[in-house]
Amino acid sequence: MFRQVVAHRWVAGTTDDERRAFRAAMDGLRAVPELSALRYGDDAGHFPGNHDFVAVLDFPDLAAARRYVDAEPHRRFVDEHARRVVDARVVVQHDWGEGVACGLHHVKLPVTDVGQSREWYRDALDFVDEVEFREAGVLRGVGLRHRAGDLRVALREDPDRARALAGFDSICLAVGTRADLDALLLRLDGAGVPHTAPVTGHGGWAADVPDPDGHLVRVHTLV
Repeated sequence: MFRQVVAHRWVAGTTDDERRAFRAAMDGLRAVPELSALRYGDDAGHFPGNHDFVAVLDFPDLAAARRYVDAEPHRRFVDEHARRVVDARVVVQHDWGEGVACGLHHVKLPVTDVGQSREWYRDALDFVDEVEFREAGVLRGVGLRHRAGDLRVALREDPDRARALAGFDSICLAVGTRADLDALLLRLDGAGVPHTAPVTGHGGWAADVPDPDGHLVRVHTLV
């Protein structure tokens, strides 16, 4: 894997609308197939002198990163956004995970109703559509990506296996702190999504959220 970390400093006078447009355009870069993973965020503001924004991009290798640079969506992003609002940037690149398994590609779950489960994962847990699988024109599976990162879940029509896994916590999602967990559960309460109360887990707190087939999606804090 080849990783590029880019810290940006905004041009003086860059507006909130321009920064929002920059972030939205960066999300559009996920359409470039060479880009394996993308995370970004504004500086937290805890220390003076930091750059304003950072992006972390992963590629299968350096050759893929070079193809990404020449891809039309990236060229448009640079011309229409980066050149207008970025005053300076610092780039660090490094190789990692060479010759070893270096990440989780996706988790696949059997479900009874693909459409219903897709809506639940989108509405309850902030996943977005990435790919559909159809057989003879009938929806049999979907691939979803989490809106905040690159966690992927695949849902495949298989009612028998879905029933067999009911009550089992096949997926465990991470949140940072107990406050983050409480905020997520409060949002689920507002949406009418059932969940268990937080309990002490391994090195943190955890709560379970049952999906439409009764699979338990566990949400666990990192501390």
